[in-house]
Amino acid sequence: MDSKLMSLDEAIASYVEDGNLIGFGGLSFWRKPIAAVREIIRQAKKNLALCTFVGGLEVDMLIAAGCVSKLKSCFVGMEMFGMAPHYRKAVETGAIDVSEESEATIALGLKASYLKVPFMPLKGLIGTDFAKVRTDIKQIEDPLGSGTQVMIVPKIDLDVAIIHVPFADEFGNANIAGAVWMDDDMAKTAKKTIITCEKIVETEDIRYLPGKAQLPMQTTNAVVKIPFGAHPTSCYDRYTFDALHIQEYLKMDFNEYKAKFIDIDSHDQYLDNVGGSKTILDILL
Repeated sequence: MDSKLMSLDEAIASYVEDGNLIGFGGLSFWRKPIAAVREIIRQAKKNLALCTFVGGLEVDMLIAAGCVSKLKSCFVGMEMFGMAPHYRKAVETGAIDVSEESEATIALGLKASYLKVPFMPLKGLIGTDFAKVRTDIKQIEDPLGSGTQVMIVPKIDLDVAIIHVPFADEFGNANIAGAVWMDDDMAKTAKKTIITCEKIVETEDIRYLPGKAQLPMQTTNAVVKIPFGAHPTSCYDRYTFDALHIQEYLKMDFNEYKAKFIDIDSHDQYLDNVGGSKTILDILL
C-alpha cells in the first residue's frame, strides 16, 4: 500500500480545481475542515459550487473570499451568534446561485450518486414549495402502478469531498468518533476525497478505535495531518468550538481577518494568532 500523506497545500493544489462541486463534511460549528478552507482561499480557487448539510463559517469565508458561485445546503448561519453575513449579502444581491435543499434531498442525492441512478423518490416534499423554486425536482406517479405520488430529486455528484476527522492512517482509512451526518456518503461518492485529521495512527488501531463511522482507504486520495484543523469549529472528542474566535470573525472586516488569519505562512502561525496555548487549553475537552 502506498502512503497518501501529503501537505495541505499539496492536497488542495492536486485535487481541488476551479469550478468543482465540493462537499464539506461536518455540520454547523462541528468538525468543519476549516484549515482546508483557508488553504482554498490562499490558492484563490474560483467558481466553486459547495454542498454541505448545514453550512456556517466555511461557507461564509469562501463566499467572502470570492471563491463561490453556487451552493447546495439546507441551512447556512452562525447558530446562536446570528446570521452568516457574507452568505446573506451574496444571496440578497444574487452574487451566488442557491439550490434550496432539505436534509432529505442532500442525503438522497448522495445516495443516488452512490447507487449510480439519476434520481431518488421521496414523499416528504409533496405539498411544499420546493417544486416552485427547483426546476430539477418533479412530482410523478409511481410508474409501477401503485398510484402513489412521489417527488423525485436528482443525484449529487461531488467532484471533491473534504472531511475532517480525529484519526486517520497514512493510507486513507479514517475514524469518526462522534456524529457522522453525511460525511461517509460524501467520502464514498466523491470523485476525489481529502481527509484532514488530528492524529495519524497505525492501520491496526483504526480497526479498534471506538467510532460511529470508518472511512475506507479505497475512497481517499489524500491524508493531511493538521492538529486543530477544524478550529474554530469543534472536533469531537478532542476539542469544542471556539466561541470567542467566531465572534471575532463576525466583528472583523473580512480583508483584515484574511490578512491576520489566512494570508500567513503556516498553521503554527495561525494557532499563535488565534491565541496560542491559552486558546488551545480553553477549548480542549
